[in-house]
Amino acid sequence: MKRLLSIALFSALSICLAAQGLSPEEVRSDVRRAADWYCGYRYEKPASAPAAPNGFKPFNISTYARHGARLYSKESLYDQIHKLVTEADGADQLTPLGKELLERSEAVYHKVCGRAYDLTEYGQEQHRLVAGRIMKAWKPVFKGRRSIVARSTQTNRTILSMAAACDEYRRLDKGLNISFDASAADMGVLNPTSKYNPHAEERDWSRSFESDTARWNPAFNALWRDNLDPGHYFGRFFKDPSFVLKVFKDYVSAARAFYFYLAFSETLGPEESLMYLMDPEDAWKAWECENFRMYSCCGATPLYHGRNWALEEALLRDFIKYWEEDIAGGDVAARLRFGHDYKISGTLVLLGADGWTGCEADPHKVGRIYDYGNMPMASTLLFALYRNRSGEVLVRCSLDEEPQHFPIACYRDARGREWPDFYRWEDFRNYCGKRLTLADHILETT
Repeated sequence: MKRLLSIALFSALSICLAAQGLSPEEVRSDVRRAADWYCGYRYEKPASAPAAPNGFKPFNISTYARHGARLYSKESLYDQIHKLVTEADGADQLTPLGKELLERSEAVYHKVCGRAYDLTEYGQEQHRLVAGRIMKAWKPVFKGRRSIVARSTQTNRTILSMAAACDEYRRLDKGLNISFDASAADMGVLNPTSKYNPHAEERDWSRSFESDTARWNPAFNALWRDNLDPGHYFGRFFKDPSFVLKVFKDYVSAARAFYFYLAFSETLGPEESLMYLMDPEDAWKAWECENFRMYSCCGATPLYHGRNWALEEALLRDFIKYWEEDIAGGDVAARLRFGHDYKISGTLVLLGADGWTGCEADPHKVGRIYDYGNMPMASTLLFALYRNRSGEVLVRCSLDEEPQHFPIACYRDARGREWPDFYRWEDFRNYCGKRLTLADHILETT
């Protein structure tokens, strides 16, 4: 009965909203869109804070940021592609486009060897850019308070991302008091789907969600088989498409490797990107498959009855703990957290944010409601606190400077004007409490 109640609550709160997925047309117009998750947010507007209700000024910001651009997680990817294209060249099996791939790949091979999972120079620059934009947009916050507290998970890519950001803050304002840490004590909070979270079981750990035995894996493999035309996909690069089987065990493995290889080239910077070599149709179909995988790991999928995102309660409780502390007083202007993409998606699902709660079982339809490209490298979830002279406090949330909306009544000023995206602290705090109660129930009953 408890399990049924949990599922019912989850279904009622996970309403399918307007589609926010990536369309084939968008990829046809710019094939790099199929690699958005691997590059970075394209800041096209000047850095600026939104206009706030009259009398309210920001006094504190609190963030959770994904690490910056990093290389692929397995060294074997670069070695396999290198071996394949060089052997194909020796066998006169490369098409003109294949030769272009070989030439471009050889030029950067030395940059990627031995650096699996490593943050790139471009990734460090991304966090310097984000820090600079935050300092410019939220100047009033740093005028009133002078301290920054930064924390990171214990991976080198997140630690170096934190270091790059803090270095930029210090460069821009030498008077700031900046402290930073990367401790196992924080891992259960900054990476709740890990062994460090006491509420997480081994089946909840990220590695379990990503493994070949994960619940989503059969549907994922079937989607790849449905989407892949080996002759078209590999015929662009090899005279005989079956040449890829000399290195890879099957066509799906080869297709995934090629997509990752070309998409992860974005992490070296736009000038090094190889995504232009992909056919837009192939790119979108590959994106559809990998998007389904990511949705199944950290979206509002029905596969896990909410456990995958309910675990983010640890991170949300951390936000609340320090919001309450910073509202009460102190010198902290900004609390910066550095971690991983799963946490951003899971936290927004937990919070019931518009566009993140679509629940879809059909792999072919997931792309209509979810786009993992909305969490690019260095993606930053930012909460800002505002206060007026009467002591009223407002909360506003943004992801990469785009406002996030919640099913809470927006603030109305004395004239009756509604301020979208601004929420009374008491209303937001109470809403978070309800969502945490739901998360606790899910974790107890699933």
